[in-house]
Amino acid sequence: MTQKLSARNWDFARFFKPDLNLRNRNDLLFLVLFVVDIFLRMLWLDKPSGSLIFDEWYYVNVARVILGLPQSVGSTGQPPYPGAVPGLDPNHEHPPLAKLLIALSMYLLGDNAYGWRFPSVIFGSLSVLVFYLLMKKIAKHKVAPLMATFLFSFDMLLFVQSRIAILDIFMLAFMLLGFYSYFSNHHHLSAVAMALAVLAKFPGLAGLGIIVVVHVVKAISRREEKMWDHIVSWFLKYVIVFVGSFLIILLVLDHFWTSYRAPFGVIDHLKFILNYSGGLTSSCPNGIISCPWQWLINDVKIPYLIVNVQETTGAGCRKYDSAAFWGMVNPTILYLTIPAMIYAAYSYFERKDDLSLFMIVWFAASYVPFLAAATLANRVTYLFYFLPAVPAVAGAVSHMIADQYPPKVVVLFYLAVVVGWFLWMFPVALPFLVPFKTVPC
Repeated sequence: MTQKLSARNWDFARFFKPDLNLRNRNDLLFLVLFVVDIFLRMLWLDKPSGSLIFDEWYYVNVARVILGLPQSVGSTGQPPYPGAVPGLDPNHEHPPLAKLLIALSMYLLGDNAYGWRFPSVIFGSLSVLVFYLLMKKIAKHKVAPLMATFLFSFDMLLFVQSRIAILDIFMLAFMLLGFYSYFSNHHHLSAVAMALAVLAKFPGLAGLGIIVVVHVVKAISRREEKMWDHIVSWFLKYVIVFVGSFLIILLVLDHFWTSYRAPFGVIDHLKFILNYSGGLTSSCPNGIISCPWQWLINDVKIPYLIVNVQETTGAGCRKYDSAAFWGMVNPTILYLTIPAMIYAAYSYFERKDDLSLFMIVWFAASYVPFLAAATLANRVTYLFYFLPAVPAVAGAVSHMIADQYPPKVVVLFYLAVVVGWFLWMFPVALPFLVPFKTVPC
């Protein structure tokens, strides 16, 4: 029967009992992976010392304004938000939720690298945990959730985004929570989580579209009596919870932490966000601006922060990068995107399985809108916009591999290559790899 929103969707006790069992080998291996993942995220989190990485220049200074702290001054002698009113978010092009979480961390931990970045570490780690639990809900092969989470964990784009104080990782974490809630039959919680994703960053709207499309396609495939009545009823309830949650939370956040005062300021804020986004136009590629079709080959990678060290020794001069934060996807995962999506389409039409449908819709909703916007409206796009599609790629690749039952040695070799590339591109120079990265001056 078509799933309906009901009182049981508010059963928090059932929701917060994750499907993890230490007697299950895959769950135990996941927990080991999870601990390693958290350790790597926290490793040298304050490096390079005192540096703001990429868009931290904006969001850390937003948090400083909210907390009434002095902003950084750039090369022009000006802060990013001159004349900003202390206590209010000066960055109106995004909703305030994620920036307030960064500010809260800085209030508790101080105006330092750990204060700036600890929320991203938490939400990055939460993303890994929820993704594993989500894959356990929908994967047919028992090994697929572990393999997908392994790939997801060792993707460099996810890793870097969840070590620096920018907004995308908050959006992704709430999206994943919304997906997990939906497949756990907690549709009210799913709608609220999707609202939080949009309150972190507006592209989180893709999560709402993904859930709606998946639910409708699943309902149609069952061909039940009064099918459209069920679909319309579910859709109205889901959207009402989503819109209601979004507007109420935004109204409260705006009232206390922005200049858009309740009750009608929220409308002006939404108009500003949409107008600002629509005005970001440029041809691509252009500098770090890239076309979405380039993302699939890691073209126009973004140097978030590169610190080059030059040393003079008795043997001469040598140099290497002591820090290299790149906005790029692990190519050992990325280059399998198209084959994995084609295989997912084949798998769905053959078996009508939830995972294949979900991965296809997830990837399409996270990628195609940017493709259309860049092509039809010259909308500015960057490679890190691909982040919400990364878990869909990881899930589809793991499904493709698990469904073909390749020899274990082949799978282990592939996973070793994934980790090897991750370590090679680790954002802070690993001592045992420095000799291999050192070149003459």
